[in-house]
This record gives sequence, C-alpha cells and structure tokens, in this order.
Amino acid sequence: MRKALIAVIGVLSLASVSYAATITTGTFDISGTIYVTGTGVVVTPAGTCPSGTACIFWQDLAAGDNLVDVASTGLPNGDIPSAMAGAGAANALPFTSSTEPVGSGGFSPMAFMSFNTDGITTQLLLDLIPPGIDGSGGCSASPPAAGQVCTPVGSLFNLQNTTTTSSTVTWNLDGVVMNGVSVTGTWSGTFTSQFNTLPFQTVLANLAANGYVDDTFAAQITLVPNSVPEPGTLGFTVLGGAVIGLSTMVRRRLQR
Repeated sequence: MRKALIAVIGVLSLASVSYAATITTGTFDISGTIYVTGTGVVVTPAGTCPSGTACIFWQDLAAGDNLVDVASTGLPNGDIPSAMAGAGAANALPFTSSTEPVGSGGFSPMAFMSFNTDGITTQLLLDLIPPGIDGSGGCSASPPAAGQVCTPVGSLFNLQNTTTTSSTVTWNLDGVVMNGVSVTGTWSGTFTSQFNTLPFQTVLANLAANGYVDDTFAAQITLVPNSVPEPGTLGFTVLGGAVIGLSTMVRRRLQR
C-alpha cells in the first residue's frame, strides 16, 4: 500500500514537471528594441545585415542582442507561468527577407523565439509574415499630416501619422508552437512601435539615409493549441488512471 502511494506521488510529480516545462495556450506580452534595415550590408548596434537582403534584429538594451523582455502583467495565463516573465527572458532571433520573405504564402518554419526562465522548453517557429495592408500610395504624401497611412511596397509594416510630428507602426507575425519534436499549436503576434517625435515620412527618410531605423516596441503573443490534450490535462489523465489503479488494488486487498 505504501509503495502504491509513493508511485502515485511520483506520477503527480512527473505531471507537474511536464506541465511546467512546456507552454501550449495563453497570451503574454514582450517588449524591447527593433532594428529594421534596408537592403545591402548594413551594420546596426544589434547585428550586421548581409548584402542583398533586408533584416530585422531584436535587442534588449540592458540584457543584450537577440533578447526581449517578457512582461509579468496578466501572467499566469493559460498554461503560461508567471515565472516566465523577466528582463531578457526570451530569445528572439533576427530574420531576413531572403529566408523569411513577406507574403501570404509563408515559408518553411524558422526558429524565432525560445525562453530563458522557469525551465520552459517550448519554441516558437516563424512561418508567415503577413504583408502590410495600408498600400504604398500614401508613402509619398507631403507635408506630414495626422491620419496619413503607408505600407512600403513589399513591406510588413503599417505606418500611420498620429500628428504632424508623430507616428505609429504596426505589424504581425505568425508561426507554429514546437514542444519537443511535435507541433502542438500555432501562435500569432501583434506588434506596435511608436515614433513620438517623427512622422513616418521622416522615419522612411532616415531608413534610406542611414540604412536602418530603430525604436522600442511592444507586442502581444497568443498561443492556440491543437485539438489534443494539453500537458496539464494529460498529466491529470495519467494521475486519474493511477488513482483508479490504486483504488482497485486496495479493494482487492480488503476483500482477501
């Protein structure tokens, strides 16, 4: 009887580890600095973009390159633990237009995000960069005015002037959630960056003149699981089976 109880405790422990090591559903927020380059060899504080392609780099100014912060606000959420939050808590790999092109057709999944806290082994792979929706017609509008919108040709970015001297940029990224060797769901991210003292015309001019632009960003990432038992559910299913087995064992012994 005592051995059986120990076995059940062991099963519960394994279920807890499985639950804590992966994430499959929920929403979390990230923030950091983004560097966007033009084509050609461009050197940015976060990395160098090779010739013939445009690049996006991510950086946490305090923690380093290829790192972003995970906010504690709203966590825990789904099966995302609050302990996942922190400065530089997520790795965000750069990507280029040559291997991860903008377009509705998508591309083969590429490594994008992993996590540094709470033993999370889940990885987010990027496989779709939706194109911007504002069109290029307003990109040359002059002078700057509130309400003007612009998506440069072939770009993922939606730019909008909020005043004559300020603008916002939004974009989306999508992909699949990997736990081990299995795709357990999908993820989508909505990103926003604010240029508080620049209209988008100046942002585009700076990109052309300097080869890159940078700004802080914030994003919300949502994970949606496939229609299979989640790690926590699976753990409780296994635990339930163990409890039933223990109950049967005890009943048989009492009947002897």
